[in-house]
Amino acid sequence: MNSHAIKRIALGLVTVLAMALAMASAQAQAATSESRVTVLGYGEEKVSADRAALSLTISQNGANVTDIEQQISRQVSDVINALTALNIGMQDIDSTGIQISPRSRYDQVSKRSVDDGFHAQRQIDVTLKDLSQLGAVIQRVTALGVNRVAQPRLYSSEHEEAYLKALRTAVAQAKNRAAVIADASGTELGGIYQINVAGNNPPLPVGNARIAMAADIESNNFNPGELTVRATVTATFNLIAR
Repeated sequence: MNSHAIKRIALGLVTVLAMALAMASAQAQAATSESRVTVLGYGEEKVSADRAALSLTISQNGANVTDIEQQISRQVSDVINALTALNIGMQDIDSTGIQISPRSRYDQVSKRSVDDGFHAQRQIDVTLKDLSQLGAVIQRVTALGVNRVAQPRLYSSEHEEAYLKALRTAVAQAKNRAAVIADASGTELGGIYQINVAGNNPPLPVGNARIAMAADIESNNFNPGELTVRATVTATFNLIAR
């Protein structure tokens, strides 16, 4: 056999080997992409609301900045004293600094905008750990000059515990769904390849959560209802050929 024939055979073997390796690589990639399944899991827990976050606003309009600032400071002091008299601790009361902005109005005579004094306001945030006090607190602070009481944001001191339970339920549901898919596809369910948790777990209630609350301030009859704590996961499982 001459050298040219040997070279042709060697070149042919190299070509066949390269094709075999390419096919093996493609099959391995296909097997990798086909050997996993991604599913969603959801869980939720119900908890009773036992805390309330109150946002109180005191505001005044006037021509003299010093006068309205002093008046608001006196009102804030009176409100804080009233809250502490109801056994609400100072650690659960937070008052912001005063905010002052100029006011203007449209003058019909001169047909232009003219100065009209100042607007000043302060906010007091209160954490209420006894919901039975909610009516009394609102009545008391409004009598002391609070101009605005935002709707109480209810939450639960058991939020974290409930979230962990919901998370366990979500992971279990994802695993059950993956097991059904594995069985139906003729494979065995392997371990978790990757798992992601949707959103986060805020210590306070989620802003868009709907809270059923009926309030009758005169009779102090409050029905805070229940909060729903949710958890969602996206889990990818390995599938093992039988």
